[in-house]
Amino acid sequence: MGNMELLEDIDLKKVDPKSMGRHIENFPSLFEDAFKLSEMYSLPSYYIKAKKILMVGMGGSGQAGDIAKGLLFETDLIIDSIHNYSLPGWVDEDTLVIANSYSGNTEEVLSAFISAYQKGAKLIAITTGGKLKILAQKYRAPIFTFDYESEPRAAFPYLFTLLISVLAKLGYVNLTQKNVDVSSAALSQLLKKNSLSVSSFQNPAKILAQKIHGRIPVIYSSEKLAGVASRLKAAFNENSKNFAFSEEFPELNHKSLEGLLNPKNMIYVLSLESIDEFERNILRQNITSEILAKNKIPLERIKFIQAKDPLTEVLLMVLFGDLVSYYLALLNKANPGINDLVDYLKSRLI
Repeated sequence: MGNMELLEDIDLKKVDPKSMGRHIENFPSLFEDAFKLSEMYSLPSYYIKAKKILMVGMGGSGQAGDIAKGLLFETDLIIDSIHNYSLPGWVDEDTLVIANSYSGNTEEVLSAFISAYQKGAKLIAITTGGKLKILAQKYRAPIFTFDYESEPRAAFPYLFTLLISVLAKLGYVNLTQKNVDVSSAALSQLLKKNSLSVSSFQNPAKILAQKIHGRIPVIYSSEKLAGVASRLKAAFNENSKNFAFSEEFPELNHKSLEGLLNPKNMIYVLSLESIDEFERNILRQNITSEILAKNKIPLERIKFIQAKDPLTEVLLMVLFGDLVSYYLALLNKANPGINDLVDYLKSRLI
């Protein structure tokens, strides 16, 4: 617990000069602001006739699509989330393509957006501006814009909520003021217990970060929470500057368990578990936890039983994961607000 005691006293201006911690703690208010903003936008009535939905995005913007896909996993809607330059062959005039890019200049998203236009697909852009906004204006496509200065991953409440609002306007999900109030209240309660000002000895997010410190997180989830698991993996990568991996039930039970035996002293397993999980996956989660315990592999099972609905559940998991990754960044003495290696790679692509 020695390292944890330092978290309350650390000089955040030095370690976190871009105030990533402040962005994370603003999550509930950003979520509320994004919903209010979404009510200002509308869609052409004929967009309702779209038979397929494809969400395109990279990094923090793309994670919004992955999580939205999980919310609609058990519906009969044909929906997918991709992270690439090119489009699946099934994209056509009956497809709604939603391009999500914080900067509006993400080259993969721009390429896919242009291809979608050429295929005659219905188009929507979610962005702060950039080339994507210009293209959407040229194509006369609806643009859901917002203004929030941060790293793209910290703008998740906007990127995700505006995307969900599109799906709500099409009748696929519920997103009302009541839904937002319920989720926002739950997020605020989570923050009260896990914010930086809460003692390390009473703060679940700080305690978990300490357990993970010096190890590689391996995140388990079912497919409906796979987007959340991917978001958490990315938070460990980008905020904490820490290797991390994610695996899905039930597929992980068919191969990955065997790989845990060596070198097992390097990993820490996090199991994201839904309040509305498929019964056989619950059994798999329980048996898997027994196997890990017998092999002395550390495991944290994360489940928010207080969540009243799937939307609240994924938001709670994302916020909790962001907090854990932030505290792990402090323990790693890593600046959570920069991505030097990613920025270097992008500079080489110019």
